[in-house]
Amino acid sequence: MKIDRKKLAELATIRLYVEQDHIPVRRNALASGDDAEDKAYEDAILERLDAGDVWAWAQVEVRASYADVDGADYLGACSYEDEDDFRQPGGYFDDMRERALDQLALELETAWKDIGAVLED
Repeated sequence: MKIDRKKLAELATIRLYVEQDHIPVRRNALASGDDAEDKAYEDAILERLDAGDVWAWAQVEVRASYADVDGADYLGACSYEDEDDFRQPGGYFDDMRERALDQLALELETAWKDIGAVLED
């Protein structure tokens, strides 16, 4: 069975989950070639984290769900002002939503094939 991708996008529930990433900020946030600039950027991220701002250094999951089946995509070691910044049109959120929907379609197709195999027995 082939999933109608457009219809699935209309029916699926899209959720966004964010948590602080465990990848160290130092030497992973910016590689500008200017050590002082890199350190200042890292310091700013660490200050935001100390203040409880999870978007300062985040791991983000975008999950597409339908009929108790999920597809997901992940992005780590990223820094955004907030959720609105992350969801800006043309950014990572759009791409991640599409990849989560692709994964959901694959999971549903696989489940359908498994159900067919059970019914054939």
